[in-house]
Amino acid sequence: MNRRILLFVLFTVLIISCRSDRQALRDFDKIKQQVQQQFAPDKSLAVFDFHLQKENGQWVLTGETTVPQARTALLQKLDSLLQQNVHDQSLILPHPDLGDSSWAIVRVSVANLRRDPAHTSELVDQSIMGNVLRLLKRYKSWYLVQTHYGYLGWMTKYSFVRTDQEGVENWQKARRIMVYWPVDRIYSEPSDASVPVVDVVMNCTLKELNRRGKWILVETPDQRRGYILKKHVGPLVENRDPSQVSSSAVLNTAFQLMGIPYLWGGNSAKGSDCSGFTQTAFKHHGIQLPRDARQQALLGEQVVPAEDFSNVMPGDLLFFGQSERITHVGISLGGYKFIHQDREVRINSFNPQDDDFNAYRKKTLKLIKRILK
Repeated sequence: MNRRILLFVLFTVLIISCRSDRQALRDFDKIKQQVQQQFAPDKSLAVFDFHLQKENGQWVLTGETTVPQARTALLQKLDSLLQQNVHDQSLILPHPDLGDSSWAIVRVSVANLRRDPAHTSELVDQSIMGNVLRLLKRYKSWYLVQTHYGYLGWMTKYSFVRTDQEGVENWQKARRIMVYWPVDRIYSEPSDASVPVVDVVMNCTLKELNRRGKWILVETPDQRRGYILKKHVGPLVENRDPSQVSSSAVLNTAFQLMGIPYLWGGNSAKGSDCSGFTQTAFKHHGIQLPRDARQQALLGEQVVPAEDFSNVMPGDLLFFGQSERITHVGISLGGYKFIHQDREVRINSFNPQDDDFNAYRKKTLKLIKRILK
């Protein structure tokens, strides 16, 4: 009889314990969502991936993040919830296995960032020659990288030169120039009849070595040398105050990109999506916009358009979408006209009397923001 009672008590304790553990995991999911919303709400800009499990009676936290404050907040809330110290086995990225060499500089004209480490995975962004990357972790020949504007994606190791903090500083201190031509080549000799060394696109940065007539001898981040036409490059401009940039300059750059085809995830003069196009045009003048249209829509001052769009200025950003979602962006030419990436970079109008009137875009216009002062 006593044995039956003991078994019943043990069974009851086990059931209660299992229910308690399941409740703890449900509470953990709620806490995780709260912390993520506070510290890492945008998955395209921050890694936040945690798991809780029980091992030998001890709660263990595993996972990884790029936001140290997020892990600290999560652990504090878990300790309070479970009334015990949680054993932390999670990681702060970059992964320790990368050591000091957790930086990189893009070595090809256009490097693709994919959602997952596979060539068949969705293209989410591109980074161009000379851009600095933060390496976060490795999987075979792929690295999870973060661009200088915070965007995350997987890139092959063949797209960049791996380096350390000192290597990045040396690159940034070098005498660098920027490619102004949409698409160009670096040649082995100061002649366009010579063998090409590598191709380049607008906004690529190169190290300038010396000048030879109408040519400049340049060096890429992986130390390949060759010549590029002087008229196709110019001074590198970075981190400029938007009040110092003219709308005509940005629009002149946008016009150079006319006809470039649409590419989902594209962010270069070889192919772009809508926000890649606006980012490229503004970046050429030292203004770093966020990657996605929804992120760009958070910048600037809102403009409420007059009925005839007379108060919409050249260079204003136009945002479009369905319901509350921002799904498209373009650049105003002033008044009714605007330029945007729509199957290709083209000009359209909000005026029904114009031949290039775009009824769909007029219907879905949601927001206008002024970046340039």
